[in-house]
Parts: sequence; structure tokens; C-alpha cells
Amino acid sequence: MDLAAIYQFGLKVELAGALALWVALALRVRSARHSRQQRMLLYAVAGLAGSITVYLDPVSAALNRTFIFANSCGLFMNVWGVLASALILDFILAAISQRRPWLVYGLGAAVSATLILLNFTIAPHAGCVSAQVVPWYSPFWWLLIAAHLVATIPSAALCARYAVRAGADRTLRTGLMLLAAGFVSSTVFWLIVLVFLLARPMALGAFFPLNIGITAWLMTAGVCLPLLIDLRRQARHRAALWRLWPLWRDLVEAAPQVVLQQPSGRLRQLLARPRTTNLRLYRQVVEIRDAILILRDYVRAEEMDHVVRTVAVGPASQRQPSPAVVASWLEVARRNKANGVTPKRSLDDATPEPGDDLDSEVDFLLALGQARRSPSVRAVTTPAVTVDQAEQAPQHDPARSEQTA
Repeated sequence: MDLAAIYQFGLKVELAGALALWVALALRVRSARHSRQQRMLLYAVAGLAGSITVYLDPVSAALNRTFIFANSCGLFMNVWGVLASALILDFILAAISQRRPWLVYGLGAAVSATLILLNFTIAPHAGCVSAQVVPWYSPFWWLLIAAHLVATIPSAALCARYAVRAGADRTLRTGLMLLAAGFVSSTVFWLIVLVFLLARPMALGAFFPLNIGITAWLMTAGVCLPLLIDLRRQARHRAALWRLWPLWRDLVEAAPQVVLQQPSGRLRQLLARPRTTNLRLYRQVVEIRDAILILRDYVRAEEMDHVVRTVAVGPASQRQPSPAVVASWLEVARRNKANGVTPKRSLDDATPEPGDDLDSEVDFLLALGQARRSPSVRAVTTPAVTVDQAEQAPQHDPARSEQTA
């Protein structure tokens, strides 16, 4: 691939990355409204997105055709870049509780004014870094490069530092590392600009759009990761709501008093808004738990012993009985309640303990629902093999047989 092809490919990556970054920012606005840190991060990334956008050929051409920016040779994009650097630096200082907005934005305004002054006085058209007339010691470009590096290098270091501290939280760690990589990519861009200014290797110019595009995509990934995690969680909750329905239906049929409000329907629940779906899943888990507590009193001690001895327990702990055991005695309890058995308070540990969070609770109940269909549970809950049926079966009396004979 020659330099021209690399340049054209970079332009496509740059354009797609800029569009994707703006879409990601728009999608994150709603979730960041109630978090100051999230808003600060979005401001910083939005500044960077604007800096990338003004570097797009159609945008820069349109700006340079206006009366204000005519013949400015990229002055607007460079001043916007200084503003983006100020937003990024403000975010970094806020993250370490050392925010100095007046100082940061005051310096940003001073640097911008200096660049404009240099561009129109002692260094006309200094923004044209590709022009041979710009000397390597150009104060315009040294000041501009310094303004960017002062923001991007600490940002990359801070994101990487907090990513290491994230520990077992893979989502947070991955998101921070992606943002750190984006800031590193931006740093590399300005270092390449510095090398270009000093040595003028024309081949480097072909890689500018590609580098900017990579920066945009890394930032997009970092900003989008929470959205993707949330979508995955929503899909998981909707799937759990669908799969728990048969278990919930059977248990609330046996203990209808646990139902707070009848749901609209199995399919309609999946089409509800995310917040409604999450609330319904939480309520469904609570109602299943309440029904389990009620039905436990309908299982007699000898029936429980029979279940524990017969069912293949599988992986279980002292804190939590296996799903197969719980599924077995639940079926026995449902049948006993339907047959009018009087409930009796139980004090054993066969009732499963609540999970640490909603996800762990859902995982156990899904395993419980699956265990109900297993052959071992079906075998032990068949009426012919339960203790109750065994006691009700006619007993053989030898003396009575002799009298009959």
C-alpha cells in the first residue's frame, strides 16, 4: 500500500471515527446528567471530538472559505484544539480534586490569543505546518504542541493509573484503558507533528488522518463501553424474565397471596421500557422467594429426608442447598398444599438463602427452574415414590390373609 492509499484510507477511518464519536457522546448524555464526573469526562471527549471534526477536510475547507477564517490556514482548528486541551486538563484536575477552572481556561484563552496574534503579526500563516516557509523554531507550533501535550499526557497517565486500581472490575478497567489509549494516540499525533516540524519527512503527512481516526475510534470505544454493558445487562434481564415465568407462574398459583400486581403478560413484559423490565424482574424474584418461604411449611420432615436422600445433590454448599433439592421439595409442597395438608412451621436449612445481588439471585432461580425438568427431580416427585403415598398404600397383614383363607 503506497502513501497515497494510506492517506485515503486514513481519511475514511477519520470520518467514520468522528461520526461514531459524536453518536456515542449523544447516547451518553442522558446517563451523565446526574454525575458530575461523567459530565466532565463527556465535556473533555466532546472537546476532542470537535478538535477531530475540524480536521476533517470538508469541515476545514468550509471554515477556511468563510470571511472570518479566510486565509487563516487552519487557525480555527488550532484554537479549537487549545479549547479541547483546556477541557481535558480541567477534567484531569477535577478527577484528582485539584480543579482550577479559572486558571485552566484563563491559560487556554491566553494561549489562543497568542496564537491568533502570532498568526496575524510576526508569523503570518504559521498554521500551515506543511509550508516550507515555517521554520522549525516556529513559536506558533511549539506553543500549540505544548498546549496539547500538557493535557493529553497527564490524561493518559491518570486513566491508566485508575485502570490499574480498578482491580477486579473488568468493565471499569477496560473503559479506562481504552480512554488512556485514546489519549496516548492523541499524544503520538502531536509528537509526529513535532517531528514533522523539525525534520519535514513528507511521508509522515500520509499518516496524520489515520492517527486521528484511530484516536477517534479508541475514544468511541471508551465512551461506548458503559452503553454496551448496559445493553448486555438489559438483554440478560429480559431473557431471565422470560425464562423465570414458568417457575413464577407455578409458585404463585400455589401461593397467590405473594403477588403484588398481576403482570400484563409474558410477551408484553419483554417489550416494556428498560426501567419497567428491571422493576418487574426484581418483583418477580421477590415473589418467587416469598412463595418458596410459604411452601416450605407444607413439606414434612420425613418427606424432606426422602428428597435429600434420593436426589442427586450435585454441587452445593453449607449455605445453599442444591437447586435439585429445592426443586424436588417445592413440587412436593405444591402437591401437599393442593391436597389440603396443614402447614407446619419448619426450622431446617433446606430453604435457599438470598443471593448477594439481583444477578446471583436470578442465576440460582434459573438453575432451580432448569432442575425442575431434570429426570432425578421428576423421579423423586412422582406421587408413587413419595413418603406420603407410601404411608397411604395398603399394608400386607399375614394374619388377615390366613383368616381369609
